[in-house]
Amino acid sequence: MPDLTLHAKQYKDTLQSRQTPFCDKDLRLPYERDAHRILYSDAFRRLRHKAQVFFIPNNDHICTRIEHVLHVSAAACTVARRLNLDVDLTNAIALGHDIGHAPFGHHGEKVLSDIAKLQKVNGGKFQHELHGLRVVDRLARLDREPEPGLNLTYAVRDGIVSHCGEDKSTALVPSDPTTKQLEAIADKNNLTAPATFEGCIVRLVDKMVYAGRDVEDALQAGLIELEQFQKELGNVIKVLGKTNGEIVNTLVTNLIDNGREGEIKLSDNVAAALDGLKDWNTKKIYEHKEVERYKLNIEQGMKHLFQQLLDDVQATERFKSARLPMPPGGVRAILKQFIANSKYSENDADAQIVLDFIAGMTDNYLIRSISELFLPIPIA
Repeated sequence: MPDLTLHAKQYKDTLQSRQTPFCDKDLRLPYERDAHRILYSDAFRRLRHKAQVFFIPNNDHICTRIEHVLHVSAAACTVARRLNLDVDLTNAIALGHDIGHAPFGHHGEKVLSDIAKLQKVNGGKFQHELHGLRVVDRLARLDREPEPGLNLTYAVRDGIVSHCGEDKSTALVPSDPTTKQLEAIADKNNLTAPATFEGCIVRLVDKMVYAGRDVEDALQAGLIELEQFQKELGNVIKVLGKTNGEIVNTLVTNLIDNGREGEIKLSDNVAAALDGLKDWNTKKIYEHKEVERYKLNIEQGMKHLFQQLLDDVQATERFKSARLPMPPGGVRAILKQFIANSKYSENDADAQIVLDFIAGMTDNYLIRSISELFLPIPIA
């Protein structure tokens, strides 16, 4: 079996470097510390109320974004352990990989991208991979630390910005970290592979673990029937398995077997079966009328909320003047505190501030904010 750890040894200084070195002594290894800093951050906690597929599910057994992240970590760490790679690094990347996700999943991401293009901020687009790097570098907060940002190692930051779960890659080898400037990345579609084998594992596992899980959730929600799934995906089931556990086991085992040959990849037949499952999910689950029906409401609500908050920020010079009602705990008061904590400069566009703020919202809080600003409050 090839020694996959040679890459990490060759680039150790770059991979373990931080934007600001910690001065304190710590019992934890560098990547173990990173995983804990992500885990205890406010941005990570909010993932429990951000949609994976289904918006604001009433069923506690339907996955939200935080469960997806934990599923990725579990599977990716199994692969890394069997390949003698760094499990702490794998866990940290997996925990942080979706920390930049918008409320309401990929549809919310599309709405924020439309806003960014119209407002000419954020490079004219919103991509959760790139925003994830912005979150851990500049926006996330940990307890009462004086400065925002999590100050993670290069390897973890690279894994977050490079995970690109929507691409079609099924085989990856690490890129050279000494030539990859993370802050200069402007579009996820121009990304090279992650700079570590651990990042490559997370990038592939991210595309693997949701496919079977989404089937289980759709069955729970009554959007599909088990007989329909078994009949229409018979050939896929023969390769991958019939339950989420069997599917994940097939995919993880295949990654390990190929990793022992020196490359993080899926075999052609397994990759083809996974593509078949994901295509079926798109047609039968993600484009189901019950999933689609609220997308226009979400789009209109997010755009109205963005414009109202932008007007408020501009009218009050970032809340330096008290021209608007600002009850404690209200969305304007929280936005004011967000601006102060994030330490924006005069060169940061007001539209960028509001975009960052809404991107960090949970589904529940976004709806609550819309209700607060646009719906009447009973007076009796």
